[in-house]
Amino acid sequence: MSANSIQFTAISGANNEDAVCYLLEIDEAKILLDCGSFEEYSGEGLAQLQRVARQVDAVLLSHADAAHVGAYPVAFERWGLTCAAYATQAVAMMGRVCMHDVTKALRAREDFELFDERAVDRAFDNVTALQYSQPVSLGGRHSGITVTAHAAGHSVGGAVWTISNGAETVLYAMDYNHMREAHLGGSSLLVGGQGRVNERLARPSLLITDAYNAQYRLPPRRRRVEAFVDAVGQAVRRGGNVLVPVDSAARVLEIAYVLNEWWGRDRARRESHTLYLLGRCSRKARAFAQSLVGWMADGLGSATPGAGSADAKPFDLRHVVAVQSLAELDRRMGQADQDRRGGGGGGRRQQQQRARHAVVLASLDSMSLGFAQDLFVRWAGARNNAVVMPQRGPPGSLARRLYTRWLKHTQRKDVRNGAAEAELVRPARLPVGSDIAVTLRRRVALQGAELEA
Repeated sequence: MSANSIQFTAISGANNEDAVCYLLEIDEAKILLDCGSFEEYSGEGLAQLQRVARQVDAVLLSHADAAHVGAYPVAFERWGLTCAAYATQAVAMMGRVCMHDVTKALRAREDFELFDERAVDRAFDNVTALQYSQPVSLGGRHSGITVTAHAAGHSVGGAVWTISNGAETVLYAMDYNHMREAHLGGSSLLVGGQGRVNERLARPSLLITDAYNAQYRLPPRRRRVEAFVDAVGQAVRRGGNVLVPVDSAARVLEIAYVLNEWWGRDRARRESHTLYLLGRCSRKARAFAQSLVGWMADGLGSATPGAGSADAKPFDLRHVVAVQSLAELDRRMGQADQDRRGGGGGGRRQQQQRARHAVVLASLDSMSLGFAQDLFVRWAGARNNAVVMPQRGPPGSLARRLYTRWLKHTQRKDVRNGAAEAELVRPARLPVGSDIAVTLRRRVALQGAELEA
Protein backbone atom coordinates (compact mmCIF):
# COMPACT_ATOMS: atom_id res chain seq x y z
CA MET A 1 0.00 0.00 0.00
CA SER A 2 1.17 3.52 -0.60
CA ALA A 3 1.54 5.85 2.37
CA ASN A 4 -1.69 7.64 1.48
CA SER A 5 -3.88 4.57 0.86
CA ILE A 6 -4.58 3.60 4.48
CA GLN A 7 -5.91 5.51 7.47
CA PHE A 8 -6.79 4.27 10.95
CA THR A 9 -9.10 6.21 13.30
CA ALA A 10 -9.86 5.16 16.87
CA ILE A 11 -13.52 5.99 17.46
CA SER A 12 -13.49 4.35 20.89
CA GLY A 13 -11.09 2.17 22.86
CA ALA A 14 -7.68 3.85 22.44
CA ASN A 15 -5.48 4.80 25.41
CA ASN A 16 -8.24 3.64 27.73
CA GLU A 17 -10.43 0.62 28.51
CA ASP A 18 -13.56 1.81 26.73
CA ALA A 19 -15.56 -0.41 24.39
CA VAL A 20 -13.81 -0.89 21.05
CA CYS A 21 -14.72 0.69 17.73
CA TYR A 22 -12.25 1.69 15.00
CA LEU A 23 -12.46 2.93 11.45
CA LEU A 24 -10.05 1.50 8.88
CA GLU A 25 -9.90 3.23 5.50
CA ILE A 26 -8.20 1.39 2.64
CA ASP A 27 -8.22 3.51 -0.49
CA GLU A 28 -11.89 4.55 -0.67
CA ALA A 29 -13.25 1.66 1.42
CA LYS A 30 -14.30 2.38 4.99
CA ILE A 31 -14.35 -0.67 7.29
CA LEU A 32 -15.64 -0.48 10.86
CA LEU A 33 -13.66 -2.75 13.18
CA ASP A 34 -16.07 -3.74 15.95
CA CYS A 35 -18.96 -1.61 17.19
CA GLY A 36 -18.88 -1.72 20.96
CA SER A 37 -20.51 0.24 23.74
CA PHE A 38 -21.13 -0.36 27.41
CA GLU A 39 -24.57 0.21 28.93
CA GLU A 40 -24.40 3.99 29.36
CA TYR A 41 -24.76 4.66 25.61
CA SER A 42 -23.17 8.08 25.90
CA GLY A 43 -19.85 9.76 25.23
CA GLU A 44 -17.80 11.15 22.38
CA GLY A 45 -17.14 7.71 20.90
CA LEU A 46 -20.82 7.14 20.13
CA ALA A 47 -21.20 10.69 18.82
CA GLN A 48 -18.31 10.09 16.43
CA LEU A 49 -19.76 6.73 15.37
CA GLN A 50 -23.07 8.43 14.61
CA ARG A 51 -21.28 10.93 12.36
CA VAL A 52 -19.53 8.28 10.24
CA ALA A 53 -22.04 5.39 10.31
CA ARG A 54 -23.65 6.12 6.92
CA GLN A 55 -20.25 6.26 5.20
CA VAL A 56 -19.13 2.78 6.32
CA ASP A 57 -18.86 0.04 3.67
CA ALA A 58 -18.46 -3.00 5.97
CA VAL A 59 -18.47 -3.96 9.65
CA LEU A 60 -16.36 -6.70 11.25
CA LEU A 61 -17.49 -8.00 14.66
CA SER A 62 -14.91 -9.91 16.72
CA HIS A 63 -16.56 -11.11 19.94
CA ALA A 64 -20.09 -11.60 21.31
CA ASP A 65 -19.94 -9.11 24.18
CA ALA A 66 -21.03 -5.51 24.67
CA ALA A 67 -17.45 -4.27 24.37
CA HIS A 68 -17.49 -5.38 20.72
CA VAL A 69 -21.15 -5.41 19.58
CA GLY A 70 -22.92 -3.15 22.11
CA ALA A 71 -23.45 -0.20 19.74
CA TYR A 72 -24.30 -2.23 16.65
CA PRO A 73 -28.11 -2.35 17.13
CA VAL A 74 -28.46 1.41 17.67
CA ALA A 75 -26.05 2.24 14.84
CA PHE A 76 -27.96 -0.07 12.48
CA GLU A 77 -31.42 1.03 13.58
CA ARG A 78 -30.94 4.78 13.98
CA TRP A 79 -27.68 5.96 12.46
CA GLY A 80 -27.67 4.30 9.04
CA LEU A 81 -25.05 1.61 9.60
CA THR A 82 -26.90 -0.69 7.19
CA CYS A 83 -23.89 -1.84 5.17
CA ALA A 84 -22.76 -5.47 5.08
CA ALA A 85 -21.60 -6.84 8.44
CA TYR A 86 -19.51 -9.94 9.06
CA ALA A 87 -18.93 -12.19 12.08
CA THR A 88 -18.39 -15.86 12.70
CA GLN A 89 -21.54 -17.92 13.05
CA ALA A 90 -20.93 -18.27 16.79
CA VAL A 91 -20.43 -14.52 17.34
CA ALA A 92 -23.54 -13.73 15.29
CA MET A 93 -25.64 -16.13 17.39
CA MET A 94 -24.22 -15.27 20.80
CA GLY A 95 -23.96 -11.55 20.05
CA ARG A 96 -27.72 -11.54 19.46
CA VAL A 97 -28.23 -13.25 22.83
CA CYS A 98 -25.90 -10.77 24.52
CA MET A 99 -27.76 -7.76 23.16
CA HIS A 100 -31.17 -9.24 23.98
CA ASP A 101 -30.00 -9.60 27.59
CA VAL A 102 -28.60 -6.05 27.71
CA THR A 103 -31.77 -4.63 26.16
CA LYS A 104 -34.05 -6.43 28.62
CA ALA A 105 -31.92 -5.21 31.55
CA LEU A 106 -31.98 -1.61 30.31
CA ARG A 107 -35.72 -1.65 29.71
CA ALA A 108 -36.34 -3.09 33.17
CA ARG A 109 -34.39 -0.16 34.62
CA GLU A 110 -35.75 2.79 32.64
CA ASP A 111 -37.71 3.92 29.58
CA PHE A 112 -34.87 2.96 27.27
CA GLU A 113 -35.80 3.99 23.73
CA LEU A 114 -32.60 3.84 21.65
CA PHE A 115 -33.49 0.34 20.45
CA ASP A 116 -35.52 -2.68 21.46
CA GLU A 117 -35.29 -6.44 20.96
CA ARG A 118 -36.81 -6.25 17.49
CA ALA A 119 -34.10 -3.78 16.50
CA VAL A 120 -31.50 -6.21 17.84
CA ASP A 121 -32.95 -8.94 15.64
CA ARG A 122 -33.01 -6.71 12.58
CA ALA A 123 -29.39 -5.74 13.13
CA PHE A 124 -28.12 -9.29 13.58
CA ASP A 125 -30.24 -10.54 10.68
CA ASN A 126 -28.01 -8.26 8.60
CA VAL A 127 -24.83 -10.05 9.72
CA THR A 128 -23.24 -12.49 7.29
CA ALA A 129 -22.09 -15.53 9.28
CA LEU A 130 -18.68 -16.92 8.37
CA GLN A 131 -16.55 -19.92 9.25
CA TYR A 132 -12.93 -19.58 10.27
CA SER A 133 -10.53 -19.19 7.32
CA GLN A 134 -13.41 -18.45 4.95
CA PRO A 135 -12.39 -15.45 2.82
CA VAL A 136 -15.13 -13.16 1.56
CA SER A 137 -14.89 -10.25 -0.84
CA LEU A 138 -16.54 -6.97 0.09
CA GLY A 139 -17.98 -6.91 -3.42
CA GLY A 140 -19.02 -4.02 -5.60
CA ARG A 141 -16.45 -1.28 -6.10
CA HIS A 142 -14.45 -2.74 -3.20
CA SER A 143 -14.33 -6.29 -4.59
CA GLY A 144 -10.55 -6.28 -4.42
CA ILE A 145 -10.68 -6.28 -0.60
CA THR A 146 -11.07 -9.64 1.13
CA VAL A 147 -11.76 -10.21 4.85
CA THR A 148 -11.11 -13.48 6.68
CA ALA A 149 -11.85 -14.50 10.28
CA HIS A 150 -9.34 -16.58 12.26
CA ALA A 151 -9.66 -18.05 15.74
CA ALA A 152 -8.93 -15.57 18.53
CA GLY A 153 -9.08 -18.13 21.34
CA HIS A 154 -10.73 -15.61 23.72
CA SER A 155 -14.39 -16.53 23.29
CA VAL A 156 -16.50 -19.05 21.36
CA GLY A 157 -16.25 -17.99 17.73
CA GLY A 158 -14.12 -14.98 18.65
CA ALA A 159 -12.08 -13.75 15.69
CA VAL A 160 -8.96 -11.95 14.68
CA TRP A 161 -9.31 -10.60 11.16
CA THR A 162 -7.16 -10.25 8.10
CA ILE A 163 -8.15 -7.56 5.61
CA SER A 164 -6.32 -8.12 2.33
CA ASN A 165 -6.01 -5.82 -0.66
CA GLY A 166 -3.81 -7.40 -3.29
CA ALA A 167 -0.42 -8.24 -1.80
CA GLU A 168 -1.00 -6.10 1.31
CA THR A 169 -2.66 -7.35 4.50
CA VAL A 170 -3.93 -5.68 7.66
CA LEU A 171 -4.15 -7.91 10.76
CA TYR A 172 -6.75 -6.80 13.30
CA ALA A 173 -6.25 -8.78 16.52
CA MET A 174 -8.13 -7.68 19.65
CA ASP A 175 -8.69 -9.80 22.75
CA TYR A 176 -6.91 -12.95 21.69
CA ASN A 177 -5.48 -15.79 23.75
CA HIS A 178 -2.70 -18.10 22.63
CA MET A 179 -3.24 -20.79 25.26
CA ARG A 180 -5.85 -23.54 25.29
CA GLU A 181 -8.63 -23.04 27.82
CA ALA A 182 -11.23 -25.38 29.29
CA HIS A 183 -13.52 -25.13 26.26
CA LEU A 184 -11.41 -23.29 23.67
CA GLY A 185 -8.28 -23.86 21.68
CA GLY A 186 -5.65 -21.15 21.36
CA SER A 187 -5.60 -18.40 18.76
CA SER A 188 -4.60 -18.94 15.14
CA LEU A 189 -1.78 -16.44 15.57
CA LEU A 190 0.47 -19.20 16.86
CA VAL A 191 0.71 -22.75 15.56
CA GLY A 192 -0.51 -25.23 18.15
CA GLY A 193 0.05 -22.74 20.99
CA GLN A 194 3.76 -23.60 20.92
CA GLY A 195 5.08 -20.11 20.26
CA ARG A 196 5.71 -20.58 16.54
CA VAL A 197 4.09 -17.81 14.52
CA ASN A 198 1.50 -18.88 11.97
CA GLU A 199 3.13 -18.06 8.65
CA ARG A 200 -0.23 -17.23 7.07
CA LEU A 201 -0.61 -14.36 9.55
CA ALA A 202 3.03 -13.32 9.83
CA ARG A 203 4.40 -9.97 8.67
CA PRO A 204 1.21 -8.05 7.91
CA SER A 205 1.53 -4.62 6.34
CA LEU A 206 -0.24 -3.23 9.42
CA LEU A 207 -0.96 -4.80 12.82
CA ILE A 208 -3.80 -3.40 14.91
CA THR A 209 -3.86 -4.89 18.41
CA ASP A 210 -4.51 -4.06 22.06
CA ALA A 211 -2.56 -3.97 25.31
CA TYR A 212 -5.43 -4.50 27.75
CA ASN A 213 -3.37 -6.47 30.27
CA ALA A 214 0.03 -4.92 29.56
CA GLN A 215 0.28 -3.47 33.07
CA TYR A 216 -0.68 -6.72 34.78
CA ARG A 217 1.52 -9.74 35.34
CA LEU A 218 -1.03 -12.52 35.06
CA PRO A 219 -0.33 -15.86 36.73
CA PRO A 220 -0.52 -19.01 34.60
CA ARG A 221 -4.03 -19.98 33.61
CA ARG A 222 -4.03 -23.13 35.73
CA ARG A 223 -3.23 -21.12 38.83
CA ARG A 224 -5.95 -18.59 38.06
CA VAL A 225 -8.54 -21.34 37.62
CA GLU A 226 -7.46 -22.98 40.87
CA ALA A 227 -7.69 -19.66 42.70
CA PHE A 228 -11.12 -18.99 41.22
CA VAL A 229 -12.66 -22.30 42.28
CA ASP A 230 -10.90 -22.07 45.65
CA ALA A 231 -12.47 -18.65 46.29
CA VAL A 232 -15.88 -20.08 45.40
CA GLY A 233 -15.16 -23.15 47.53
CA GLN A 234 -14.26 -21.09 50.61
CA ALA A 235 -17.65 -19.37 50.55
CA VAL A 236 -19.42 -22.69 49.92
CA ARG A 237 -17.70 -24.22 52.93
CA ARG A 238 -18.76 -21.24 55.07
CA GLY A 239 -22.37 -21.91 54.05
CA GLY A 240 -22.70 -18.62 52.19
CA ASN A 241 -24.09 -17.61 48.83
CA VAL A 242 -21.69 -16.72 46.01
CA LEU A 243 -22.21 -14.12 43.29
CA VAL A 244 -20.09 -14.39 40.13
CA PRO A 245 -20.77 -11.41 37.81
CA VAL A 246 -20.56 -12.55 34.18
CA ASP A 247 -21.30 -11.37 30.67
CA SER A 248 -24.33 -12.76 28.89
CA ALA A 249 -22.89 -15.00 26.19
CA ALA A 250 -19.10 -14.89 25.81
CA ARG A 251 -16.64 -15.57 28.65
CA VAL A 252 -19.48 -16.85 30.84
CA LEU A 253 -19.30 -20.14 28.93
CA GLU A 254 -15.81 -20.96 30.21
CA ILE A 255 -16.75 -20.03 33.79
CA ALA A 256 -19.89 -22.18 33.64
CA TYR A 257 -17.91 -25.07 32.15
CA VAL A 258 -15.20 -24.91 34.84
CA LEU A 259 -17.70 -24.78 37.70
CA ASN A 260 -19.88 -27.50 36.17
CA GLU A 261 -16.90 -29.87 36.07
CA TRP A 262 -15.92 -28.91 39.63
CA TRP A 263 -19.51 -29.44 40.82
CA GLY A 264 -19.66 -32.88 39.30
CA ARG A 265 -16.74 -34.10 41.44
CA ASP A 266 -18.28 -33.42 44.88
CA ARG A 267 -21.67 -34.74 45.94
CA ALA A 268 -21.61 -32.84 49.24
CA ARG A 269 -21.15 -29.57 47.36
CA ARG A 270 -24.15 -30.33 45.17
CA GLU A 271 -26.26 -31.10 48.24
CA SER A 272 -25.42 -27.84 50.03
CA HIS A 273 -25.45 -25.43 47.08
CA THR A 274 -27.07 -25.17 43.67
CA LEU A 275 -25.17 -23.71 40.73
CA TYR A 276 -27.33 -21.22 38.80
CA LEU A 277 -26.93 -19.30 35.55
CA LEU A 278 -29.07 -16.18 36.01
CA GLY A 279 -29.74 -14.01 32.98
CA ARG A 280 -32.74 -12.83 31.06
CA CYS A 281 -31.70 -15.10 28.16
CA SER A 282 -29.80 -17.76 30.13
CA ARG A 283 -31.66 -20.79 28.74
CA LYS A 284 -31.15 -19.63 25.17
CA ALA A 285 -27.46 -18.92 25.84
CA ARG A 286 -26.96 -22.43 27.21
CA ALA A 287 -28.85 -24.04 24.33
CA PHE A 288 -26.93 -22.04 21.72
CA ALA A 289 -23.63 -22.91 23.37
CA GLN A 290 -24.44 -26.61 23.14
CA SER A 291 -25.11 -26.18 19.42
CA LEU A 292 -21.73 -24.48 18.96
CA VAL A 293 -19.52 -27.33 20.20
CA GLY A 294 -17.82 -27.38 16.81
CA TRP A 295 -16.40 -23.94 17.60
CA MET A 296 -14.85 -25.17 20.84
CA ALA A 297 -11.68 -27.04 21.64
CA ASP A 298 -11.00 -30.55 20.34
CA GLY A 299 -12.35 -33.11 22.80
CA LEU A 300 -15.63 -31.34 23.51
CA GLY A 301 -17.29 -33.15 20.64
CA SER A 302 -17.69 -36.16 22.88
CA ALA A 303 -19.59 -36.37 26.17
CA THR A 304 -18.62 -33.73 28.70
CA PRO A 305 -15.95 -35.16 31.03
CA GLY A 306 -17.06 -35.66 34.59
CA ALA A 307 -20.73 -35.34 33.77
CA GLY A 308 -21.35 -38.63 35.50
CA SER A 309 -23.85 -40.05 33.05
CA ALA A 310 -23.63 -42.19 29.95
CA ASP A 311 -26.23 -39.99 28.23
CA ALA A 312 -24.28 -36.76 28.80
CA LYS A 313 -24.13 -34.48 25.76
CA PRO A 314 -21.26 -32.26 24.66
CA PHE A 315 -21.06 -29.10 26.77
CA ASP A 316 -24.05 -30.39 28.72
CA LEU A 317 -23.62 -28.18 31.85
CA ARG A 318 -25.91 -30.62 33.63
CA HIS A 319 -25.10 -29.19 37.07
CA VAL A 320 -25.96 -25.63 35.97
CA VAL A 321 -29.59 -24.57 36.47
CA ALA A 322 -30.60 -21.76 34.09
CA VAL A 323 -33.03 -19.23 35.58
CA GLN A 324 -34.27 -16.04 33.95
CA SER A 325 -35.63 -13.89 36.78
CA LEU A 326 -35.06 -13.15 40.44
CA ALA A 327 -38.53 -14.50 41.15
CA GLU A 328 -37.59 -17.83 39.57
CA LEU A 329 -34.37 -17.93 41.57
CA ASP A 330 -36.27 -17.13 44.77
CA ARG A 331 -38.82 -19.86 44.08
CA ARG A 332 -36.11 -22.45 43.58
CA MET A 333 -34.17 -21.39 46.66
CA GLY A 334 -37.36 -21.18 48.70
CA GLN A 335 -38.36 -24.66 47.59
CA ALA A 336 -34.89 -25.83 48.59
CA ASP A 337 -35.41 -24.56 52.13
CA GLN A 338 -38.86 -26.17 52.28
CA ASP A 339 -37.52 -29.51 50.99
CA ARG A 340 -34.67 -29.39 53.48
CA ARG A 341 -36.99 -28.80 56.45
CA GLY A 342 -39.43 -31.46 55.25
CA GLY A 343 -36.89 -34.18 54.56
CA GLY A 344 -37.86 -35.24 51.05
CA GLY A 345 -36.78 -38.20 48.99
CA GLY A 346 -33.50 -39.12 47.38
CA GLY A 347 -32.09 -38.99 43.90
CA ARG A 348 -29.76 -36.57 42.15
CA ARG A 349 -32.49 -34.13 41.08
CA GLN A 350 -34.08 -33.97 44.55
CA GLN A 351 -30.68 -33.59 46.19
CA GLN A 352 -29.91 -30.68 43.89
CA GLN A 353 -33.29 -29.09 44.63
CA ARG A 354 -32.70 -29.42 48.37
CA ALA A 355 -29.51 -27.33 48.21
CA ARG A 356 -30.44 -24.27 50.28
CA HIS A 357 -27.59 -21.97 49.19
CA ALA A 358 -26.56 -20.83 45.75
CA VAL A 359 -23.59 -20.05 43.56
CA VAL A 360 -25.00 -17.72 40.91
CA LEU A 361 -23.40 -16.68 37.65
CA ALA A 362 -25.38 -13.48 37.09
CA SER A 363 -25.36 -10.93 34.29
CA LEU A 364 -24.25 -8.26 33.71
CA ASP A 365 -20.53 -8.29 34.42
CA SER A 366 -20.40 -4.51 34.94
CA MET A 367 -22.76 -4.87 37.92
CA SER A 368 -24.07 -1.40 37.04
CA LEU A 369 -27.44 -2.92 36.19
CA GLY A 370 -29.02 -6.32 35.83
CA PHE A 371 -29.26 -9.29 38.14
CA ALA A 372 -25.63 -9.08 39.26
CA GLN A 373 -26.33 -5.68 40.78
CA ASP A 374 -29.57 -6.92 42.35
CA LEU A 375 -27.89 -9.88 44.04
CA PHE A 376 -24.96 -7.76 45.19
CA VAL A 377 -27.32 -5.39 47.00
CA ARG A 378 -29.23 -8.34 48.44
CA TRP A 379 -26.24 -10.42 49.59
CA ALA A 380 -23.41 -7.98 50.31
CA GLY A 381 -24.34 -7.42 53.95
CA ALA A 382 -23.92 -11.07 55.02
CA ARG A 383 -20.38 -12.00 56.10
CA ASN A 384 -20.59 -15.57 54.83
CA ASN A 385 -21.46 -14.49 51.30
CA ALA A 386 -18.90 -13.66 48.64
CA VAL A 387 -18.49 -11.89 45.31
CA VAL A 388 -15.95 -13.66 43.08
CA MET A 389 -15.02 -11.47 40.12
CA PRO A 390 -13.54 -13.11 37.00
CA GLN A 391 -12.48 -9.72 35.58
CA ARG A 392 -12.09 -6.04 36.42
CA GLY A 393 -15.26 -4.69 34.86
CA PRO A 394 -15.58 -1.59 32.65
CA PRO A 395 -14.24 1.75 33.89
CA GLY A 396 -16.71 3.58 36.12
CA SER A 397 -18.81 0.48 36.75
CA LEU A 398 -19.71 -0.99 40.13
CA ALA A 399 -17.56 -4.00 39.28
CA ARG A 400 -14.52 -1.75 38.69
CA ARG A 401 -15.10 0.06 41.98
CA LEU A 402 -15.20 -3.26 43.81
CA TYR A 403 -12.06 -4.39 42.00
CA THR A 404 -10.25 -1.16 42.95
CA ARG A 405 -11.16 -1.63 46.60
CA TRP A 406 -10.12 -5.28 46.47
CA LEU A 407 -6.79 -4.33 44.93
CA LYS A 408 -6.19 -1.63 47.54
CA HIS A 409 -6.68 -4.12 50.35
CA THR A 410 -4.50 -6.82 48.80
CA GLN A 411 -1.57 -4.79 47.52
CA ARG A 412 1.85 -5.41 49.05
CA LYS A 413 5.25 -3.76 48.70
CA ASP A 414 6.17 -5.86 45.70
CA VAL A 415 3.37 -4.46 43.53
CA ARG A 416 4.63 -3.63 40.05
CA ASN A 417 2.69 -1.80 37.35
CA GLY A 418 -0.69 -1.90 39.06
CA ALA A 419 -0.77 -5.40 40.56
CA ALA A 420 1.55 -8.12 41.73
CA GLU A 421 1.09 -11.63 40.39
CA ALA A 422 0.41 -13.02 43.84
CA GLU A 423 -2.31 -10.47 44.54
CA LEU A 424 -4.35 -11.15 41.42
CA VAL A 425 -5.50 -14.47 42.84
CA ARG A 426 -5.75 -13.56 46.52
CA PRO A 427 -9.22 -13.37 48.13
CA ALA A 428 -9.77 -10.37 50.40
CA ARG A 429 -12.58 -9.34 52.70
CA LEU A 430 -13.27 -5.63 52.74
CA PRO A 431 -13.09 -4.13 56.26
CA VAL A 432 -16.18 -4.26 58.43
CA GLY A 433 -18.13 -1.04 58.01
CA SER A 434 -17.05 -0.51 54.43
CA ASP A 435 -19.73 1.26 52.45
CA ILE A 436 -20.13 1.43 48.71
CA ALA A 437 -22.80 3.55 47.07
CA VAL A 438 -25.09 1.78 44.61
CA THR A 439 -27.75 3.60 42.61
CA LEU A 440 -30.77 1.40 41.95
CA ARG A 441 -33.25 2.32 39.23
CA ARG A 442 -36.44 0.43 38.44
CA ARG A 443 -39.12 0.82 35.82
CA VAL A 444 -42.41 0.24 37.64
CA ALA A 445 -46.03 0.33 36.54
CA LEU A 446 -48.07 3.38 37.53
CA GLN A 447 -51.01 2.79 39.85
CA GLY A 448 -53.99 4.70 41.17
CA ALA A 449 -54.03 8.47 40.63
CA GLU A 450 -50.68 8.38 38.80
CA LEU A 451 -52.06 5.93 36.28
CA GLU A 452 -55.24 7.97 35.80
CA ALA A 453 -53.19 11.13 35.23
